[in-house]
Amino acid sequence: MSRSIKNILNNTLFLAKSLDFFDEFKTPGKDYKIIACQASEELIQKFPNIYVDEIAKGKRTYITSMRLLDIMQHSPEFKKNIDLKYIWTYQAYPWTEDLKYSGKTVFSIDYYLYLKLQNKLTQRKLLIEQASSLEEKTLTLKKNLINSSTLLKTKIFPKQKLEYETLKETYEQSFVVSASSSNGGEGVFKISTKNEYYDALGAIDTPVIRTEKYLENSLPLNQIGFILNNGAIVKYKPSIQIIKNIHHPNKMEYAGCDFLSDCYLNNSFKTLTNITELTHSIGEILFKMGYRGTYGCDYIMVDENIHFIELNPRYQASTLIPNLHLGNHELLAPHILHILGFTNVPAEYFTGLSKHTENNVFIDFIQKDKPIGFLNIYDEKIDKIRKPCQTIEVEKGLSKGYLLFDRSIITNPFYPAKTSL
Repeated sequence: MSRSIKNILNNTLFLAKSLDFFDEFKTPGKDYKIIACQASEELIQKFPNIYVDEIAKGKRTYITSMRLLDIMQHSPEFKKNIDLKYIWTYQAYPWTEDLKYSGKTVFSIDYYLYLKLQNKLTQRKLLIEQASSLEEKTLTLKKNLINSSTLLKTKIFPKQKLEYETLKETYEQSFVVSASSSNGGEGVFKISTKNEYYDALGAIDTPVIRTEKYLENSLPLNQIGFILNNGAIVKYKPSIQIIKNIHHPNKMEYAGCDFLSDCYLNNSFKTLTNITELTHSIGEILFKMGYRGTYGCDYIMVDENIHFIELNPRYQASTLIPNLHLGNHELLAPHILHILGFTNVPAEYFTGLSKHTENNVFIDFIQKDKPIGFLNIYDEKIDKIRKPCQTIEVEKGLSKGYLLFDRSIITNPFYPAKTSL
């Protein structure tokens, strides 16, 4: 590892939602400083000296922007490391801008750019507009974005404006209603009946919503990308998203991922390459807009055709799996790639990364005998899951842990059973 990257790590305070997402990434407390909101019993035992807020408080709670700020400000680790130059966060928050003004280098994008890109109502239109101003190779992306909106019959309107009967006539069958902004499927519902529609409107707290056609037998995919400070773009292998109705009968919540995506696809290399080219083009647009670091793109595959769904301008939960495979890799570890979005890329790093930055290249990091996916576990009784220690009270509705699996599992009711490799 270059001396400059070592120096950055030694002078960085990582604000982690879960210590598990740093498992295999160097040694927390030694190679870098970290404050974790929560952790599994396994990681608590592995790193007993790391500050974990839920251990200190004895309770697992929802992690919001203000809660993360509160944890940071009141933890002994923050006071101890207040002079560190760098701060690492999962995404941009209002208070990350304050930290920048105080002289800190925060590894997150501008908060106002984050708000613009996070908005589900406008991000597709924004990407279409930006694609028009770039090179001709982004025309494929522009066409995909327009075709996706046409196929899905996308509508955006104040949530009390259209009656269920009008939407039923438009979509003819089930449709999806979404809040203007959400993470992990919060505020996203599959609608099949009038009661489901009005229940969803009651649960969504944004005044304007998006509706789209629900496509039967579609396959949800996601790809993680990293935009480096010099404009180079690195992409991991796309994964299958596991979507489940966890807390509500028709809620479409993110429950986990499966990186052995080959199992689901007829012509896997071609499909994964096509997705990678789209993700790369989106990365080029984001770079022009001032975006740096990690981002994610959601797609669905219908009848062998790939359609862009939305952009996630933040670190994604699925990054847990590539970290377990690449955490100790000096070039390809996700946390390092994210940092390289905000610092000058050392020459030796770019030489090693250049072969991974072509528009049609993705990193297939899967190693034998390591997890290829995870599944969030709530009330299900499943053995061998990573879970909080027994002294932690888990609030109702929160994940009690997660299952790491090393072979594909059928868990998702929203797409048909797959074949095995």
